Amino acid sequence: MKVVHQNPKTGEIKLIAENLDDLWHLYNIIQEGDLVRAVTFRTAEDYGGGDRIRATKTEKKRMTLTLNVEKVEFHEFSNRLRISGTIIEGPQDLGQHHTFNIDTEILEPITLIKENWRQHDLQRLQEAVNQRTAPVLLFVSLDEDAATIAILRQSGVQLLAEIDAHRSGKMYETKETDTEYYGEILAIVKTAKTPETPLVVIGPGFAREHFIAFAKSKEPTLAPVVTYATGYAGMNGIHEAIKSGIVDKLTKDNRVSKETQAVEHLLDEVRKDGLATYGPKEVEEALQRGAVQTLLISDVCIRSRRGEEYLDLAKKTNSDFLIINSLHEAGKKFESLGGVAALLRYKYEPEA
Repeated sequence: MKVVHQNPKTGEIKLIAENLDDLWHLYNIIQEGDLVRAVTFRTAEDYGGGDRIRATKTEKKRMTLTLNVEKVEFHEFSNRLRISGTIIEGPQDLGQHHTFNIDTEILEPITLIKENWRQHDLQRLQEAVNQRTAPVLLFVSLDEDAATIAILRQSGVQLLAEIDAHRSGKMYETKETDTEYYGEILAIVKTAKTPETPLVVIGPGFAREHFIAFAKSKEPTLAPVVTYATGYAGMNGIHEAIKSGIVDKLTKDNRVSKETQAVEHLLDEVRKDGLATYGPKEVEEALQRGAVQTLLISDVCIRSRRGEEYLDLAKKTNSDFLIINSLHEAGKKFESLGGVAALLRYKYEPEA
């Protein structure tokens, strides 16, 4: 994220979303009732008559509009953020509905205006700025039969490709089959990897070592490459690697890794009836008692009024908080617990 201009007096921040993670951050920051100003295209007004109106009806004119936000949608598979609302400023159509389609192919600045900026929104914005130059991780998770290639971003794991080795049985395995299989994987890796992007090759058995040897023979400058043994291949292997903490060793402050570790810690504490609680009523009581060390809250819950109340209580009791993205695997597990939980400072007897 690149911040172009900031005016604390008016609550305006002008910024440029540079990648998918930035769109995801904005999805979590922009709320109903905020104002968003951006360059867009809209059917031009035509005050002529009859046939002239029909002839120019589909003409699109470039203009700057300001919307009073009603809805925000994050489309990770199309790398797009949709911001819908009512036009309150612009050269035409005031009071009518419009949608901004924000993507990272055209780096146009947008201005976000809030009457009151929440502390965690400013923290998230600063995090996005700090992560501008942070490398993403490229995973190749494979065994002898298939490979999954994915990118680990701040917003989650983005699947790039799944490749089948096309083996019909052990008796048909040949060097040519391996060359074709590993060649397909390497071709995708080359298009997705930059010199700064760590490549993490994982999976059970020896396939990962064989692929690394093949890749280095074809692309000697492929480094950095890290290998890690997992019990599974595919996306399950990637989630296993993230849980292991290997991501923390390769790149600092990755949100998916941090959130995954926190959710796993929570689940461990819940299983052993330790320093954890979950559920709306239970978490609210723990906050009121000052027993919460870290509040865990989903990105879905935080967009509600109750979510705001949890954060206010956390602030009053000097509790930390962590917002969990509901899109990745650990986040989906967390949502099944109700979207709010707490790691505790101490145990207490709940009220009857």
